[in-house]
Amino acid sequence: MKTKIFISFFSVCLLILLGCSNASNEESASTTQPPTTTAAPPTTQAVTTTVAPSTTQPPTTMAPVVPYDGYVSDLYSDEEVWLCWPGKVEDVCARDQTATAIYADGTLETIPFEKAVDPDVDCFYVYPTTSGDRTPNSDLIPDESQEIYTVWAQASRYSEVCNVYAPMYRQNTIPSLLGLITVPEGVNTYEIAYADVVDAFKHYIATENNGRGFILIGHSQGTSMLRRLLIEEIDTNPALLDQLISAHLIGGSIAAEGKDFKNIPACEQQNEIGCVLAYVTFDEDSPPPYNSYFGRDRRGAAGLCTNPASFVEEGKAMLNPFFPSSGQKLLSPESTAEVITPWITYPDFILGECINDGTFSYLSVEILSDDTDPRTDDVGGRFTPEWGLHIIDMSVALGNLVDVAHSQAANYLERN
Repeated sequence: MKTKIFISFFSVCLLILLGCSNASNEESASTTQPPTTTAAPPTTQAVTTTVAPSTTQPPTTMAPVVPYDGYVSDLYSDEEVWLCWPGKVEDVCARDQTATAIYADGTLETIPFEKAVDPDVDCFYVYPTTSGDRTPNSDLIPDESQEIYTVWAQASRYSEVCNVYAPMYRQNTIPSLLGLITVPEGVNTYEIAYADVVDAFKHYIATENNGRGFILIGHSQGTSMLRRLLIEEIDTNPALLDQLISAHLIGGSIAAEGKDFKNIPACEQQNEIGCVLAYVTFDEDSPPPYNSYFGRDRRGAAGLCTNPASFVEEGKAMLNPFFPSSGQKLLSPESTAEVITPWITYPDFILGECINDGTFSYLSVEILSDDTDPRTDDVGGRFTPEWGLHIIDMSVALGNLVDVAHSQAANYLERN
């Protein structure tokens, strides 16, 4: 008999929280100013231009633009508020990522992980709602089972491609989103969170990036933050657009047909650069109900769905999942030895297909269950129909997402 992966209490709370990150209150206007930062304001620079030749002087090329030149954040100058920061002693993204592949016949294979050494590209990641702090906005003290676990589970495997930067930020908390605490009148929790994210991004670009191309990665509340960052900071900034390799915006509300961004199209090929890929997941047997929290953009239209395994609008493709193995029963006790690696993956077991039913657009997930296959038929993530498989949006195709990052980074470096 197959055993199912157990979803911890934390995972359920995280699922609730992640979905709420797309609620309309995050888009509401603030009635008060966001917290004041003491970071130096960015210096406005002109984009690279060439002076027209005169009769006496040759053409002169201006120095390349350095986005946010001179910007230094008092808060994000401290490495302790970064969960992933290359070279940091307690870098979450440097933890062991060895995986065990579990095959249909019950055999196991250890999959070593090779972290990139001095990569020439970066990743900037913003985590989803995960804080259980009983305050409207979280503090900046990481919890092992909340912020740290989430960053490790979603972003750390990208370190085989890029230098991963993952700041903490004062996000809207689970208790706040569930209405379990009172938010003071005039406080806009979304604005407070976004002020931290943009401060961290500016500090990273000005002090650490050194002109490297970068990939933006986010899930749920993190996707909401990065969507706004793209609109307000990158979409109309030629220098930053030149550095944008791609944006992986998962589990959020991203519009299709270029309705969110002016200069950032949807990715149509695995190695395409300067583009955005996005999806939300639902079980094949439980598509989005009329009141689903996901699958539509903020205008009510079907959102963007990118199948990271195929980049085609129709047809199923094999997904390459990676899940943390801790606390999960993966096989029947009699079928195999215990998995001892921190990660597991199921080869040739999960299919994904982008579905657009006219109202919702989503990545439909099919588990290839078989009575002779000892692997679990339930990979987790289920809660209620309107949530879909939100909690495992990234995990169910994490291997594909990292493969896409490899292809996009290689293409970017070849061109630059």
